[in-house]
Amino acid sequence: MSKYDSIKFLKETKARVSRRCDRCSGDIVRGTTYYKESVGKINTIGMTLKGFCVKCHSEFGASLLKS
Repeated sequence: MSKYDSIKFLKETKARVSRRCDRCSGDIVRGTTYYKESVGKINTIGMTLKGFCVKCHSEFGASLLKS
């Protein structure tokens, strides 16, 4: 449990590179929309922030932050 877990939120982002969803391991193709964890304007160097595909976001919503 990180001290930043309580302020994390999901931010809609356009993929600049291809990547995998951290929930279902599905492909997130370059140029498509995905949702990534964010902590606002706090310096995130050294933090591991997850990214999720649109399908997982629509199915699980904010509960993805608890996984």
